[in-house]
Amino acid sequence: MSSLQFKDYFLNEISYRRNPNFDQTNSTINLEPELSAQILIKKSENIAYVNLSTKQGNINLEDSAFEIIVDIVGKFSFIHDEKEFDIDFETFLKENGLAILWSYIRPMVSDMITRGNEFPNFILPVVNVKKMLDENDSIMVTYE
Repeated sequence: MSSLQFKDYFLNEISYRRNPNFDQTNSTINLEPELSAQILIKKSENIAYVNLSTKQGNINLEDSAFEIIVDIVGKFSFIHDEKEFDIDFETFLKENGLAILWSYIRPMVSDMITRGNEFPNFILPVVNVKKMLDENDSIMVTYE
């Protein structure tokens, strides 16, 4: 059976910036989410690095209380069994690799909002990350 194996992850960036211009009379907080992904596939080694970045909020907007950035990189390997169904490494990474990394980003964002100690806790929803990125043409794949 073909399989994708998640080896490890590391953070390129994690930050929380409070917006000093936030209008406290707003009853809702605009998170204005942004997502982007880069995938580097080292085909000869069956290894890939998936970089998923999100920015939640924007300190340049009065209805955005904060700006959170999480930039995470996951290392994945691929075992292909030709007797099984044919799913290529790139497809596995786009569909499953991004979802795995999103599951790490969600609690990090929630934790930063809670630690900011000013706004109610917020949990990012479970979403189809690949679909969101595809809609904005925000997945870049390169091969080595």
